[in-house]
Amino acid sequence: METANLIDRNCAARAAEMVVGDRIGRRLELMNSPGQAGGRASQSLRDRVGVWQKLVERCGKKPTRKRVHALRVVTLRIQAEVEHEMGELPHASHQAQAMLRFGKQAQKLRAALGSVRELDVWIGKLQDLRGSLSKTTEYVPRSTRDTVRQIERLEERLTRRRWTAGQKLLAEIEKRRQDLMDAGDDLQQAASDREDEMHGNEAAAILKEFAAVAAEFPTFDEENLHDFRKRIKKVRYLAEICGGDPECGRIAAQMKKLQSAIGRWHDWQELARTASRGKHAKDVELKELLDSLAAEAFEAALAVCHGAMVRMDSFGTESVRKPVARSERYQPLHVKKLA
Repeated sequence: METANLIDRNCAARAAEMVVGDRIGRRLELMNSPGQAGGRASQSLRDRVGVWQKLVERCGKKPTRKRVHALRVVTLRIQAEVEHEMGELPHASHQAQAMLRFGKQAQKLRAALGSVRELDVWIGKLQDLRGSLSKTTEYVPRSTRDTVRQIERLEERLTRRRWTAGQKLLAEIEKRRQDLMDAGDDLQQAASDREDEMHGNEAAAILKEFAAVAAEFPTFDEENLHDFRKRIKKVRYLAEICGGDPECGRIAAQMKKLQSAIGRWHDWQELARTASRGKHAKDVELKELLDSLAAEAFEAALAVCHGAMVRMDSFGTESVRKPVARSERYQPLHVKKLA
């Protein structure tokens, strides 16, 4: 009964978020879309920081699944942009110092958001999996019924952990609220002191950024694939900010494909590991199912990586592509599977 109630409440909360919607979410969509003038995204850095501050306030009142995800994305995006901007500024300048202060606060906020977001994703995947196993109106084998019960137990465990993580997030935001707001204000001022325009070489700079990351991963395996995904986030967000440039738009599309495919594998892999620990270690049916889904997602992620790398190699000028082309990763793609 307790499991059913917890799951029902969680489902109801998620449904309510979908129905009611969120103006901040719509502004986030606008922020992600390509701009009109000058190829810039439709919002300036100052605008993006304003959205971020509002999201901090809303998440500090109620850390719903949607708000946590939106705040985490905006935080990562601004961090990527700020790090890129700092490369063009003297370290002692007030703009650079404001960006450094924001980066430190953003990093602490991301650490608090990360565990909550991860649990939200896991719970959502388990709910979808349970729903797919329960859809049939025909006879359900005992093994499937056992698997569904094991999923419900794991959902219950993760739902309790999600509530605890949400409370910790509330406390963290409350503790750092003033520092976060001040860092945002300082960054807005620093942004107003700089021109917000494209210089025509963004795509080349972003491709070089990707080439530098790619050079550190001559092979892909289950130990480094997730790290590669994290490293290309900056490339994706910078490309999306300049998404009005067709070349940047193509780069952003490839980064999104890579991150999505690798992210699906990583989520199944982490769920399988979670299911093998503690009280759930004896849930053999669930563990086998999650291992199988993780293995399939890993193969799919490798295929997407191969295709994306080949396409990335065709972008830009020869001088940009040379560092990537020297890697022997693409043809053939070297893969190391863990036992």
